[in-house]
Amino acid sequence: MTEPNTPAVTSAPVETPQEPVKPAPAKAPAKPAPAKAEGKAPAKTTKAPAKAAPEGEAKPAKAKAPAKVEEPAPVRPDRDAWTVLATANNSSRTVTELLKKAKVSGWNVTRQPMAALVPSGKCTECDQPVGKKHTAGCLMLAELPSEKGLVEADHTTVPVEAPGVWSLVRTDPEAEFGFRHLGTTTREANPVPVEIRAAILSEIQKSVPGAKTGPAGPLWDETAAFATVRVPELVSVGKVDKVEMRAVLVNSLVGKSVVRVMPVHTGTNTVLPVTLPKLPDRVELTPDNDQDARTTEASEALDLFHRFTEEFSQVANRLLRKKMTAKEFETFADTVLKDKPMPSGGAAPYRAYEVRTGAVGALFRGEVDLTEKVKNTRWAALLAVTCWAQNLKPAKVAGDRGLQDRAYSAVFPARESLNTAQTALNLLLEGA
Repeated sequence: MTEPNTPAVTSAPVETPQEPVKPAPAKAPAKPAPAKAEGKAPAKTTKAPAKAAPEGEAKPAKAKAPAKVEEPAPVRPDRDAWTVLATANNSSRTVTELLKKAKVSGWNVTRQPMAALVPSGKCTECDQPVGKKHTAGCLMLAELPSEKGLVEADHTTVPVEAPGVWSLVRTDPEAEFGFRHLGTTTREANPVPVEIRAAILSEIQKSVPGAKTGPAGPLWDETAAFATVRVPELVSVGKVDKVEMRAVLVNSLVGKSVVRVMPVHTGTNTVLPVTLPKLPDRVELTPDNDQDARTTEASEALDLFHRFTEEFSQVANRLLRKKMTAKEFETFADTVLKDKPMPSGGAAPYRAYEVRTGAVGALFRGEVDLTEKVKNTRWAALLAVTCWAQNLKPAKVAGDRGLQDRAYSAVFPARESLNTAQTALNLLLEGA
């Protein structure tokens, strides 16, 4: 699906509009009064009046220039990282219906034997070496014609079995022969389809009041898929802010599958993929298609959802109660975002840094309605840096690809040190 580009953060001084210059009413047609202007009145003269300044060029009165204010780019209220990756969003009554709309069900993935095609140096039909002519009537020439009838490397390949490794193949009506290779596996069983594991989400949707389906879609070139159940405004932060809680099923065909519990601040479009003190954020799922295991996993996921929601509510409210000075926030943001330029860095890094500090500062100080009611708190600090990293920071690649790369980085950071939300939360909880 086509995603709109996030506009860049911009800034401009506020301009004070000038009142138009009003001519005094003429006393008589023969003697028109000279136009009034700000400052000194024009000297009296019997000569023709001096030429008036061109329209729009009247010199304005001196005024104190307003300070520059960096404003964050507009943030759409439906574009968090999961919705960027999704092919279906929030419009299905059941999880099964959601999977169909997202086109991630019915893949019918199976393991198939693998072999390597190795050049042998001789034609597999006529036994002539590479560079020599095929023998008359060689069947290989009929199948793979070559210039001057010479043996080429492609005519010599032989299959070599790869024991213990299988190709993962799914049905695909649009692919050649109706099948598509997805990846490889060493597992001894076929991957568990997402529609079977989605029973865990269905159980959460049935058990938690107000739960609805959320974003869903394929991941990593369709070697995995995700689906979510969300509970809007489940966590109250004071009486001024709300957080949505989501259960996210990530079903991998080539790696580990998990159910993750993730807070989402829908005001700033920030996902918070964090663990809490002594509380994980996920339940790992068995690779086997085992009904008893799925029942246990559904129970564990539901229990974690409730516990994580309760604990996160306490954490968010602690952060809201803790005030933060502008200097403390500046140091915090520099530590988390790691983008303060070196003195020898040149003008461009300093300009980028100014834009960033202006944007996150406006969010922290509540100068935009997204954070107005939580301003100057550690909770606002968390939202400011995560909103910058996930929504406002210019993507490295333009267009949809850049938005998707940024979304993957937000919910699947390559390593823990790149998890902006976790780094920020750990710092903010010190002394909170």
